[in-house]
Amino acid sequence: MAGLGTGPKSAAIQIRAPSNLDEGGGSNNKGRDSPAAGEKKRETPQRICRNVMIYGYCKFQDSGCVYYHPPPGTDLNAPSTPLTGSPAMTNPTPLSKELTSTTKSFSGLGAEHLSAPVFVPKTPIGENPSPRATTPSLQPSTLTQNASPLPASMSVPPPSALAPSWPSLGNQGGILPRQDNSMSFEDSMISMDPAQTSALDGSMFMHHQSVRQPLDHHLYVSPLPHISNPPISHHPLHSFFIPDDLRRTLQSKHDVTYQGLQAGSGPGLPSELGIYHSLRVIENTNIPQQQNQSTSQNQNQPSKVYIHPAPVYKAVSSVDGNVYTLRRIEGYKLVNENAFGAIDTWRRMRHPNIVGLREAFTTKAFNDNSLILVYDYHPLSTTIWEEHLLPNQPNQSGGTGGGRGRTGLPIQERVLWSYITQIGNALKAIHSSGLAARNLDPSKILITNKNRIRLNGCGVWDVLAHDPNTHVGVFQQEDLVSFGKLIISLCCDFFQPGQHPALPLDHIQRSYSPDVKTLVMFLISKPSPMKSVDEAIKIMGPRILNELDAMQNYADTLESDLGAEMENGRIVRLLSKLGFINERAEFELDPRWSDTGDRYILKLFRDYVFHSVGVDGKPILDLSHVLTCLNKLDAGLDERIMLVSRDDQSCLVVSYREIKHCIEAAFNELRNAGNPHRIHR
Repeated sequence: MAGLGTGPKSAAIQIRAPSNLDEGGGSNNKGRDSPAAGEKKRETPQRICRNVMIYGYCKFQDSGCVYYHPPPGTDLNAPSTPLTGSPAMTNPTPLSKELTSTTKSFSGLGAEHLSAPVFVPKTPIGENPSPRATTPSLQPSTLTQNASPLPASMSVPPPSALAPSWPSLGNQGGILPRQDNSMSFEDSMISMDPAQTSALDGSMFMHHQSVRQPLDHHLYVSPLPHISNPPISHHPLHSFFIPDDLRRTLQSKHDVTYQGLQAGSGPGLPSELGIYHSLRVIENTNIPQQQNQSTSQNQNQPSKVYIHPAPVYKAVSSVDGNVYTLRRIEGYKLVNENAFGAIDTWRRMRHPNIVGLREAFTTKAFNDNSLILVYDYHPLSTTIWEEHLLPNQPNQSGGTGGGRGRTGLPIQERVLWSYITQIGNALKAIHSSGLAARNLDPSKILITNKNRIRLNGCGVWDVLAHDPNTHVGVFQQEDLVSFGKLIISLCCDFFQPGQHPALPLDHIQRSYSPDVKTLVMFLISKPSPMKSVDEAIKIMGPRILNELDAMQNYADTLESDLGAEMENGRIVRLLSKLGFINERAEFELDPRWSDTGDRYILKLFRDYVFHSVGVDGKPILDLSHVLTCLNKLDAGLDERIMLVSRDDQSCLVVSYREIKHCIEAAFNELRNAGNPHRIHR
């Protein structure tokens, strides 16, 4: 035995039991060169000292103990306390069921740990004591804690304890990690939030497309501020629709436009006139019927303005289907083709105060030589003569009515300046185009709307009295004189053509502002190079601003009325969707389509809205009930209604919000389920 001690040393490694000093964390460790010691050296910075876990403190903490010592006050029994540095720490779910005991699955333990005392937790062990391996997260623990905050009773360990531990891909532990399905989809998406994991590559995340909510078309927009205080008679019910007077005016114009056109041309009129058909004589509805009859009987009498007989018709164009006005000049014979040269200039002119001229041609369809001028049609139009200058008819007692026009009162200055401004605007456009109106007779100036003026009959005298030797400036000066005489006629009842203007001017000075007299004196003065429509507009300049304000306010009012009418599209949209869904032909033999699910609710709702029956067995034809139900449906109210089947065997209580969801679901199902082999019936 003594010889063996002097011989060469054996290569065997002595096996000894671990000492208490080694277990307690002493620094005199003779086996530190062994593999177990190396493995222990790698694991000790991530393990909590057992003295702290058993006794609550470690007396070797300041003497070189290499294990982790949590700060005082840390709850070691909490599920999220970092007992180890295993990858399971990145799991945001509670770990009370997973880390119930120390196992050999997570890391290989050295031989010196075999005699360590068994750890007995202070809290009860979960129902499933078997450990579960979890898929390691690809982000540090600090980011996980941002997504799943710790309870308020816990303190956050220092950063050294939460250092990321990336698992080895070589599977040194001998256990393959399995996918843990205990985590919900919402919890798993917390750690994949790009906003919280900004340190990672943003290209690895798939951004979900946000669903764009439809606009709240069921909410009525408040009116404009300057028209938000309507009269009491128009508030609040009338605010949802256009005003009654505007509605009646538009309906009357539509009725007059197509009145009598369905029967074709009138008696004694050609069935077609070029591209126009269904000719009808325009009768003036603003004068008594007796005068209309006498006028129709004396159509062949010469016109006071055009010398020739000039009846007016309305006809339909076969090109665009619109209704136009046809003025016929009887007995006209074309002498010079250059007389139509100004017609092309009139056709290109589009002005709000001039009735548009479309075309002019000659014809023998009336069995004579006639000149036809086609203008835009303005139904229910009156003239300045009928509105303000026509003498009143005798009353029932046989006396003569006083005054002129509809009201029998002198024209108001505000209305007068409105007419002056619009006529001056039209003359400015005509003279700037190198033309002359040559026709400012009160019977040829239309009032197409309230105080809306349009010059009618433009271009007629350019053809009838074509004179190439006379300069157009002469006719323009005549326009200004005619304009002044028209103003005098509107202001004075007693003014007659050819009368000296001294007495009328004195009356204007007493009844109207000085600007009216100044303008009239300028217009009826002798022609001069300095006399032009531009100078007349300078005189009426301040009054033009008042007219501009009135037109803009009226435009704002019409825009507000148009915005209210836009809401009518909501009802049409709902009715269209219900028509697409209910009683489809391709699902006629499939009761699962209309008698189940969302379609069955919509079927009952249709019967509730349109097929209601009273107690007497008669159908209820109440339009207000239909509009009320459809408006509530479009708004998606929480109000509940009871839907009963036709056989009275089924009864459903649903809200308008649920019915609205059913419509959207069924409509989307139809839109996404196209059948290319189905032929539309």
